[in-house]
Amino acid sequence: MSIQATRRILVVDDEERVRQAVERVLTEAGYEVFLAADGAEGLAMVQEHAPDLVLVDLMMPVMDGMEFLDQARRRYPDLTSVVITGFATLEKAVEAMKQGADDFLAKPFKPQDLRMVVERAFRRAATLQNISIEKSRTRALVASMRNGVLVVDAAGETALANPVLARLLGATPEQMQGRPCAEVLPWPEVCECLDQAMHRRREELTQDDCRGQVSLGQGDDATYFQVTCAPFYDARRQPVGAVAVFDDITAWRRLDQYKNEFVSTVAHEIVSPLSAVLGQLQNLGKGLLGPLEEPQKELLGRARERLESIANLSKDLLDLSKIEAGVMGQAGRVDLAPLVREAVDQLKGRAQAKGQSLELDLPGKLPEVMGVGEELQRVAVNLISNAVKYTPDGGQIAVRAQGGDGEVILEVRDNGLGIPAEEQEAIFQRFHRVKNADTRHIPGTGLGLAIVKRVVESHGGRMELDSEPGRGSTFTLHLPSAPE
Repeated sequence: MSIQATRRILVVDDEERVRQAVERVLTEAGYEVFLAADGAEGLAMVQEHAPDLVLVDLMMPVMDGMEFLDQARRRYPDLTSVVITGFATLEKAVEAMKQGADDFLAKPFKPQDLRMVVERAFRRAATLQNISIEKSRTRALVASMRNGVLVVDAAGETALANPVLARLLGATPEQMQGRPCAEVLPWPEVCECLDQAMHRRREELTQDDCRGQVSLGQGDDATYFQVTCAPFYDARRQPVGAVAVFDDITAWRRLDQYKNEFVSTVAHEIVSPLSAVLGQLQNLGKGLLGPLEEPQKELLGRARERLESIANLSKDLLDLSKIEAGVMGQAGRVDLAPLVREAVDQLKGRAQAKGQSLELDLPGKLPEVMGVGEELQRVAVNLISNAVKYTPDGGQIAVRAQGGDGEVILEVRDNGLGIPAEEQEAIFQRFHRVKNADTRHIPGTGLGLAIVKRVVESHGGRMELDSEPGRGSTFTLHLPSAPE
């Protein structure tokens, strides 16, 4: 009751009987009521009392209800109003609602009808106010974000752009409003991502579908952004728009670049002295400085193994740095068949030493791919080498390639140790290795699969892994075939 007492209602009607009846009903309901006999008096009382709701008769002399509402709304756009009308003027009541009235009440009316209409008008006003507050809060949040934000509607037109993004693009939010995404963004791939986010089924969207990187400017002045796109839905879970958030990652990119340069420099400086030391150890092992006892040979062998591991790590680091820097040699049309065959021949001796069968299944002709042959052969060698290392003695390894549907598929399958589900995403990260009792004594740098993944992605391809501990692993590589 105390909440209703704070609500003020103005009744504007030229019939005194109606005014008094409405006042009595609403006062009993706990509202504070003000009365006006015509439109001019009503306008003055609107200004004086700032009512929460106006009940206005449509048919009044001098100034009718429509004119009153028109003038009142010019001064107070958010004014809540209910028009009172007779049955003969219902069409005018409908017209008044089209022009902004919140409800209407037909004469003659019962007290319960009046109370119901007033309560309904207040509920609607409260809902609209909540929506307005939420919109204001959202706009304030978006405007204050340090990230760039773009919101598009279902037609792909800009519904909202925050000042950060507008400033980056040399515009204002108002200039971007209502324009198609392709006209306001210099990155077609972001517009395509927003469109896909809206038109693909929610369960089909993955994190990779909705994320990407773009840049603005060139060279040392370039700015890099991580872009995340996401759809938003109406009450029926239908997409009605999408939002793109631009996170400035320039500092991280440059830090990563400095790190790669440092790693590359260190690795390069390590390779030469290591090679020299390994050469001297080999000379010692051959007895060039005199015969060696068995314990001395064993000690030199262990030292050579450790140094070879460091040399291999340095080589892999150099290779990874070149790949991440985009320095991979001249690209062209590549036939994968001879590269895969050579990789199998290269590792066949290692497989035979472990009593493994290494089978190759190649069709008569594979579609060509666009890429760097040396790097693609490195991918095949790494995958087959991993299969040999992580498959116990006597195991089976199968390498198969095929073409179709605009791509070339290379599959390396083994029945080795397998990879736990929780490790399967992490094994493509640098230096990550599955550590357990079975893998403890298997040498490796933890960079082979990281190199594979980056080479494949740089060629526009993708990797798939199907693995189960104790039953083996299947690595499947998909590369787009070269245009005819």
